[in-house]
Amino acid sequence: MLERITHAINRVFLWIAGWLAAATLAIITYDLVLRNVFDEPTTWALDVSRFMMVYLFFFALAPALEAGAHVSVDILEQNMPPKVRRWLQILAMVFVLIFGAFLFWQVMRFTIEAYEDNALFPTFIRIRLIEVYWIAPVGVAEFLLTAFAMLLKRVRAKPEAFAKLPPAPTTLSEGGV
Repeated sequence: MLERITHAINRVFLWIAGWLAAATLAIITYDLVLRNVFDEPTTWALDVSRFMMVYLFFFALAPALEAGAHVSVDILEQNMPPKVRRWLQILAMVFVLIFGAFLFWQVMRFTIEAYEDNALFPTFIRIRLIEVYWIAPVGVAEFLLTAFAMLLKRVRAKPEAFAKLPPAPTTLSEGGV
């Protein structure tokens, strides 16, 4: 059930990240046209696109993990017997959870500090830090839930399943082991 929930949330996060990427591209293109064709650059486009990139990163973090799109070295894993492959994937997911827990702790500290300070970004657009930073703990929490669901799936899987499947899924629709 946890896997279905994280998969559904990741699909929504991926959809949002896709729209953020498209919107960022449109804003930057708009600014480039104004700047280079009409010699009238915007005052807000770069600030907005920077903020949107923060959102895009944290919305895409967990879906990328689920899809197997994070950096990995699987040449060793591919040449291992199924039992060893299974344990290597379990160990890798444990390390991902440790990393995710540390990352969550760090972004939560900065988010709480931003909330308490009520400070503004030193940009043209007057926006409080918390209005951008709140997405970090949300995105990392979903990353942790996804990693935990993936770990549980690997722990429960039979070693034979690892012989038939590639080391990591390549798309969200494949699901993986």
